[in-house]
Amino acid sequence: MDKLFNYIISPEISEFRRFSPKLKIGVLASGNGTNFQELINLSEKGELDIDIKVLVTNKDDAYCIKRAERVKIPHKIIRGKDFSQKELFEKEIINTLINFDVELIVMAGWMKIVTPFFISKFKNKIINIHPSLLPSFKGVSAIKDSILNGSKITGCSVHFVDDELDSGSLIMQAALSIRDDDDIESLSKKIHMLEHKILPHSISHAGFLIRSNFMDNY
Repeated sequence: MDKLFNYIISPEISEFRRFSPKLKIGVLASGNGTNFQELINLSEKGELDIDIKVLVTNKDDAYCIKRAERVKIPHKIIRGKDFSQKELFEKEIINTLINFDVELIVMAGWMKIVTPFFISKFKNKIINIHPSLLPSFKGVSAIKDSILNGSKITGCSVHFVDDELDSGSLIMQAALSIRDDDDIESLSKKIHMLEHKILPHSISHAGFLIRSNFMDNY
């Protein structure tokens, strides 16, 4: 797929940081989990020094569950509808992540907006991948919005999560041109391919900042 279109990644990072012991991450996902699978693959090949401690999903039928089961990664289904208040829902997720001793939380297709309450428990230790060149096109319909607005360039971004939706310090972005014949499906496939490239490197960089205690004073 990457031979069929041109793209730019910034910053250009070619090597992963090495972690000993491995960086302990928790993944939050709501759907198919292709980014989750990419992390599994890189971990199994020994290319990315991560220990995926747990998958948390809010969907009973999310395919990411099957991906976790195949490689015996613990998973937990935590559904918002099972709780009377969002804070209780988030407390359950927080407790799960703490119990698995997670250092970095990776939102990879997590289709729930987290509150300042959740973010405050893991300050500067949550990253999110978003299918646009932030700060453009925030929200759940970013790919559709980029097409409807006649954009010529789009892409994806990985950023630290803060209290404002799809904001926070950018870690890495990938950009590509929108062709005249692109639709939501074709553009989504291209962006997903770029997500698979930048998310692992962003995890590596975020892990380095966390392990060096830089983010504690950020």
